[in-house]
Amino acid sequence: MPHIMKRILLYAVVALAAISLTSCLESNNQATPVIQAGYLTRVNAAGVCDTISFADTLQVADTLRVPLALWGVYNNLTTFQVTADTSVISYQLLNDSSYLHLLDKSSAPEKGYLRFLTGCLLFETNLQYIPKKTGDYEVHLTLASDAGDKYSPLEAYFVVHIR
Repeated sequence: MPHIMKRILLYAVVALAAISLTSCLESNNQATPVIQAGYLTRVNAAGVCDTISFADTLQVADTLRVPLALWGVYNNLTTFQVTADTSVISYQLLNDSSYLHLLDKSSAPEKGYLRFLTGCLLFETNLQYIPKKTGDYEVHLTLASDAGDKYSPLEAYFVVHIR
């Protein structure tokens, strides 16, 4: 009896591996794009630099930088958009010159908008924002890929607490 169970288990593992391998060989994989944020760096009005979390309270005129990795997973990235009330938060996207060849000419990083050329699966950028008024305000991030309506775009937001 124990030998029969081992054979059944072996056949099940082999069948599962075969199914997994054949699904990876097909080129119709779709996935929701991913936004990954690094450590927030803050520079206050006195010039002191530190790292903070998204939940920390900010002061008017603090300058924050958030490193972002935009990833299409299996799909090409198409656009990335940052939106916020510009009367209370000024923002822009800062890009390394080594990534500029991946951007379409219609991109406007100074307005928080990136349009990617076909073939871009991964893009690194920095979101810089400066609070202007006190209150609690949302910053929205939208990352789109060519994955299709069921998977794209990814919409996210965080709340900025300004005192």
